Amino acid sequence: MEERHFSEVELRTMLMDATRVVSARRPGRFLVTTRHSGEPWVVVLEPDGDERVLFVVTAFSHGNS
Repeated sequence: MEERHFSEVELRTMLMDATRVVSARRPGRFLVTTRHSGEPWVVVLEPDGDERVLFVVTAFSHGNS
């Protein structure tokens, strides 16, 4: 998260403010469309139903840069 310049609290806010969740190409993963600092971002999640845990695989800016 430090590489992406946001904190755990900001990541949680990004997930709460998600505008779209879709299945990823890789089975068992999901792409979450959200915003951070006014810019579009995508967060890749992988839930583990057995452990009842949600892993954040990565997050990246999806802006027009």
